[in-house]
Amino acid sequence: MKISVPTIFGLGSLLFLVLATLFSTQLVITTQAYKNAREIYAQQLNYEKRLLDFEEWLEADTGRNKQKIAQENFNQAIENSGHANFALWGFIVLSACYLFFVFSLARRKHYALAIPGGLIILGLACLEVGLFAPMLEIGAFQRDMSIPIKIKTGLFSLSIDRTATFHGDLYFYYQSKSVMELIGLLFRQHNFVVGASILIFSVLFPLSKISLTLLHLFQPHWIQNKWANFMIQKSGKWSMADVFVVALFLGFLAFNNMQTGIQTESSVLIGLYFFLAYVVLSILSSFWVEPGMRKES
Repeated sequence: MKISVPTIFGLGSLLFLVLATLFSTQLVITTQAYKNAREIYAQQLNYEKRLLDFEEWLEADTGRNKQKIAQENFNQAIENSGHANFALWGFIVLSACYLFFVFSLARRKHYALAIPGGLIILGLACLEVGLFAPMLEIGAFQRDMSIPIKIKTGLFSLSIDRTATFHGDLYFYYQSKSVMELIGLLFRQHNFVVGASILIFSVLFPLSKISLTLLHLFQPHWIQNKWANFMIQKSGKWSMADVFVVALFLGFLAFNNMQTGIQTESSVLIGLYFFLAYVVLSILSSFWVEPGMRKES
């Protein structure tokens, strides 16, 4: 019995989603482990703990020992980052194979729905990492900070003139969040308007649109549903996922170039790239779907 082209596309897409979910889950687990190790590293070298440790003011070896212990967590973070890169390359290779499969069906079997459908499915595969993996990390610290101590008083002829050096990193601030963690943090801080705005306009609206678009491709009678038609064709103006991504990149650039007198670090992490891929793929799929829907309407 000959298998139809839509069935081949459906089976291939299902297999891709299963394998992509495995890689995506591994990416989320390893990147979260990286974030947790970096947070512990920053907590162990927190400026309050170190500056309030009287022993560290007097003994330089105390600070060196703290740095050595904290370095173990930093090394663990680097190791987790390596595991994440391994899962990332697996996802990239799998996605490349799936795109080759999709374009082959579109070209050789003249199956026009393969390209927009494939782009949407690939976008949905990117969404798990985009929502739950850390997207940005920022930190402020000072390395090998020295504080001069000069005390001179006639009482008991006391005279102190020395410099206390806090070896290694002295962390003032470190944060790393995923999209969903950021939304949860905003709600916990009672910033309900901002948290709800990001959740609705940067997550729920785009996700609803891309899901309904996929259903419309393979169930054309959905065009008769006015609500679905509105979500697919008109909800783009309400979606702020692209604005959210641009705002994060601007925040990264601004923090990276701050002149505060202390050292700052900021890195774009894998979650933001996957969320960006999801946004771009959803926009590209719209170029194929929406013109046809307008003709049908």
